[in-house]
Amino acid sequence: MVQVFALIVVAFLSLAGAPALAAGNSDAAALAAAVEQARTEQLDVLAPRAFAAAVQASQNATREAERGRSPERVATRVQEGQAALEKARTVADSARQSLAGVIKTRQDALVATAPKFAPEQWQKANDRFLQAMRENESGDLPNAQKRAAEAEVLLREAELIGIKGGILNEARNLIAQADEAKVARYAPRTLESAKRHLAQAEQEIQRNRYDVALPRKLAAQARYDARHATYLAQTIQRVLQQEKDDQAGVEALILSWEEPLQRIASDMELDVRFDEGHQGAMKELGEYAQQQAQEVRRLKLEVQDRDEQLASLNNQLKRIESRLGGESQERIALQRQVDAQARLRANIAAIEASFTADEARVYRQGGDVIVSLLGINFPSGRSTIDGSSAVLMQKVQKALALFPDASVVIEGHTDANGSDSANLLLSQDRADAVKQYLVTQFGANAEKVSSIGYGEARPVATNETAAGRARNRRIDLVINVQGTG
Repeated sequence: MVQVFALIVVAFLSLAGAPALAAGNSDAAALAAAVEQARTEQLDVLAPRAFAAAVQASQNATREAERGRSPERVATRVQEGQAALEKARTVADSARQSLAGVIKTRQDALVATAPKFAPEQWQKANDRFLQAMRENESGDLPNAQKRAAEAEVLLREAELIGIKGGILNEARNLIAQADEAKVARYAPRTLESAKRHLAQAEQEIQRNRYDVALPRKLAAQARYDARHATYLAQTIQRVLQQEKDDQAGVEALILSWEEPLQRIASDMELDVRFDEGHQGAMKELGEYAQQQAQEVRRLKLEVQDRDEQLASLNNQLKRIESRLGGESQERIALQRQVDAQARLRANIAAIEASFTADEARVYRQGGDVIVSLLGINFPSGRSTIDGSSAVLMQKVQKALALFPDASVVIEGHTDANGSDSANLLLSQDRADAVKQYLVTQFGANAEKVSSIGYGEARPVATNETAAGRARNRRIDLVINVQGTG
């Protein structure tokens, strides 16, 4: 009976002390959070002794709360920690005032990842920095400033190594690997270029460590040169080995270089030759690329002009609304123009997205939208649409459905093979076949669809290559969208 009574008393006392115990745990946790916050404020380095005292008090408070010690003891430890943190903040504020230069220098070194790229220099510099902070914390400002000056020199050195490491180390490693692989034996000029760019990058960093745009560019070139030199060396070694085993090794290498150029030229519909070397082919490809770049610039200007027109219409609309307010015939008409332009652009974008590059090209020409069908198939010399074009024709139907009120002209075109008269008749027959397909299969309005053949008279590519001739054999749908909005 006595034992039961004792257990009841213990349980009662435990319940009575639970709120106080919970409060002690909460206070200890709050102190621990405050210590971590202080660490983010760099109090651990600006006031190392006071911060260490705060950490010790926090650990003591947590330990005593976990052991169920009295709330008063826990509260005492928490108060000790709070007082230490307050002192640390005061000391840190003093350091930020009197030792601002070295504090900023240390931060610069951290930004440059000096601990990673210059661990020994960083350790030495940081130890000297902490000595300065401890001297300041002890109230010995002259010695603190002396140690800070020493630390600043060391930190600047570590920072410079860090900056160089972050920008140059990958190139350094690639060049070292190339040296180990004896790359200079087979690709000396390219490897020397890598080393030259690396040296120039290091010189630029040495000259101005905070202007790193040029060093980054030089380091990137050094990395490329090192990788290129390694590739060249491996290729040359392979060719030399092939030469020992097979006299066609060099020929195979040269042909492998010509193959991608030939493939690019074919895609560009150019007829390039390598019987006098690759220079002529490269010149022709370069000229074509320049022409395409000019065309891209022209199209960009055209888009910009369209955007400006739309912006002008919107501005006119705003002025009319501001002047008249509410509804007006002029405002309504202008709003319809704006809406029509927006719908037209959206429709053209939708049509472009529906076709692949091999199926069709879509572009605007004045008041017309041109859908140039490259993927439509006819048997050679005939005008019957091949069954393989069914999916393409369904896409054509959907494109035309976006402009239900537009008139459509179907233009037939051929390549230059065969006689002019035969090509003209063939192009007309094929245009007629497409018109008939649209009318009978999709119910297009025959009065709004017309067809015409141009034969070989309007090529869009050279007839000297198979790819060019394939582009010239096409059906163009000219959709007149003027006034359909």
